[in-house]
Amino acid sequence: MSLLGIQAYPQRIIDHPRFAATTSPNVQITKIELSDTAAVLYFEVSYFPKLSIRVSSDKTYIQNSKGGDQLYVKRADGIELNKWIKINETGKHSYKLFFPPLNRETVLFNFEEETWKIFDIEIVPQEHVSVIPEQLKGNWLRTDGSNDWVLGVYDNLIIYENELWNKVLVSIKKNTYSLHLQRNGKSKDLLIKSGENKDILVGPDLKSLSLLSKDKTFKKDFVLVNDSDFELPVFNKDTFVYKGYIKGYHPKMGKTGILYVNDILSQEQNSNLITINPDGTFLVRCFMLHPQTVFLRMPGITEAIFAEPGKKMVHYADISEYNTPFETYADYKRRERKSLFMGDNARVNADLQSIDSISYYDYEDVKKRILDMDGIQYKDYCIGIIKKEQAALQEYAANHTICRKALILKYFEIPYRMYERILWFNNDREQAYRRKNKIPGDQREIPLKRELFQPEYYDFINISDLNNPISLVSGSAYKSLINRIQYADCVREQPRFNDVYIALSDSLTARAVHLTPEEIEVLDKLKTSESMDDFKKVIEKQDVAIWSRLAAQNSKLIDSISRNRIQIYKDKNYDSYFGLTDGLAKEIMFSQTICSRLRGQFKPFLEEDKQQIKQTIKSEFIIGYLMQLSNATEEEISKKTEFNKKQTGYHVNETPETEGDKLFDAIIQKYKGKVVFVDFWATWCGPCRSGIEKLKPLKEELEDKDIVFVYITDESSPVDTWNMMIPDIKGEHYRLKKDEWNYLASKFKISGIPHYVLVNKEGKVVRDKIHFLFGNTEFEQMISEYLE
Repeated sequence: MSLLGIQAYPQRIIDHPRFAATTSPNVQITKIELSDTAAVLYFEVSYFPKLSIRVSSDKTYIQNSKGGDQLYVKRADGIELNKWIKINETGKHSYKLFFPPLNRETVLFNFEEETWKIFDIEIVPQEHVSVIPEQLKGNWLRTDGSNDWVLGVYDNLIIYENELWNKVLVSIKKNTYSLHLQRNGKSKDLLIKSGENKDILVGPDLKSLSLLSKDKTFKKDFVLVNDSDFELPVFNKDTFVYKGYIKGYHPKMGKTGILYVNDILSQEQNSNLITINPDGTFLVRCFMLHPQTVFLRMPGITEAIFAEPGKKMVHYADISEYNTPFETYADYKRRERKSLFMGDNARVNADLQSIDSISYYDYEDVKKRILDMDGIQYKDYCIGIIKKEQAALQEYAANHTICRKALILKYFEIPYRMYERILWFNNDREQAYRRKNKIPGDQREIPLKRELFQPEYYDFINISDLNNPISLVSGSAYKSLINRIQYADCVREQPRFNDVYIALSDSLTARAVHLTPEEIEVLDKLKTSESMDDFKKVIEKQDVAIWSRLAAQNSKLIDSISRNRIQIYKDKNYDSYFGLTDGLAKEIMFSQTICSRLRGQFKPFLEEDKQQIKQTIKSEFIIGYLMQLSNATEEEISKKTEFNKKQTGYHVNETPETEGDKLFDAIIQKYKGKVVFVDFWATWCGPCRSGIEKLKPLKEELEDKDIVFVYITDESSPVDTWNMMIPDIKGEHYRLKKDEWNYLASKFKISGIPHYVLVNKEGKVVRDKIHFLFGNTEFEQMISEYLE
């Protein structure tokens, strides 16, 4: 980059410069030297001995906070660029980085690196205007022993009585501050009076002042008032209002977050977008079915929050809590929790954070030991963890005040987490084996047999707890356990090949359907066939026409039997292995199954589906909810049909007729000269649809580039559903026959979808098994490499 014409700074030194925000509190800029030839930044890193750090020359730069050129690091002292170095025994390391000179007009600049970032570093001291007196700033708690968060005072922001007041007028008379708070047309007056020992008195008037402190107050005789249990019915469709303030936030960290809420009945995870204001405040409203733990992801923050439908809560989150590194998991568990809560669920969340260190399952340690365990030993190990955590919870509750709701939630969560692990023994063992022997995930067969268990192995699960509606408050713990039961090896055993023919014969007899002697004979033959090979042997040429006619006449019945026979077989296994016959857990499982079918086929429930729902489910709430989903699907289909009439930019292709091993090349040949992004997907695959939706904005940006998006599915995507969906998916579409799909699945070792492949302009596969863990920015960088 040419430096001609840049007005550089005269030489000057700034010690410990002030900055607005950082993503890493263990990295400090101790000094800045500015001259007409360079900007030199001095760093001190406080880290753990023997851990490594690195400075990448192509990812480390400084930039005017207002934008402009990114000035990349040129050289370094105290550290070698692009090489890892270990921190010594002191846990500290100092170095300096040399950058091109900053423009004279620069007042604030950002430092950005591969691992950490520091924003709005002051070169010219700024006037920091705040209407709030310094002595009032901070978080103020009740001193009655509850330690309830009552008041938050920050630069130009007050949090009080569940509201974020961003307009504040302050006046003072003697030692009493009068605050007039405003926000969105609301207003409130507040008095704050200085107390003893740096405490304050707060209230609406002088007669109603409460003593508050920044420090927690512990009183042995404190008793929670109105400490209630969860109430039935636990299902309650309503909105949870969640708002708060992020201390240490900067817009360059990211402007949005997501609040994830599980829908236990449909098995969907609803993503609720959070827009973060420049001052770090936010608000989101999300739909919920029942009380549960929801998951928050915001820039630099990952947190579990307990929420209830119809409730409101304010959250104060200090970003330094989440980006402080910890040497061990034990250190992490002992970390200082800085989050504070105000509103309906405040006490539950505060108590849950106080006991979240009660967690003794060490996943990394287990991965090292599990290969030396059999299923019984692993089960005993996990049961031991449950007992240890339950004992720790009892001890904590005996010595601290903790609300009933937090105790109930933890009562269910502790065993459910370990039950999930026991049920996943074979999978965890396989992953440990692969890691130890460096076996890639796409190698399906490995020399490790899955251990099979008898029904008594599963006696640890308490079915009455699973069927207790209150257990739903454990949220993801309950959801994961239900999922593990549904996919347990003992449940997933497949029914016999001839079960469908036996069931068809029984159904036709029960319905008194008249069959010809020839039809009876063919059906009897099919009832004896235990495999496709048997089927081919017993069915003679003259039988084919008879069976085809019989199958056509009873197609709906056969479809119903085929669809339900696996479920019938699963039900038998649920009973045999878990003693699970009916109740809430089985109703939720059935609800998830039929909702999956609703999404996959993108069709409202048929009349027989509705009858089956009413016969299978006793809960009026679940029945009503499923009917609403069906009606909503019908409305969506109607809207989508009209919408699709106006859609362009998609093209349905005939699959080239060629030998299987040449099929992919035949498809790609059409697009030579362009980069091709291939998406193997299906209409029923949630992650597939999510990935397609995520890429939409980027596809619009790349519309004029030499890139084409190819979408390949198979016959598992119902043709009507596929035709309904693809008009909203711009690109080239192929629907393959089963054998054609199998050829490509073998070629690319597709073990699950979505599966992404990138082909360059010459028609050569350059990237396979592309992971969608990165965002659109990283994806665009990857694409641009091949576009150029």
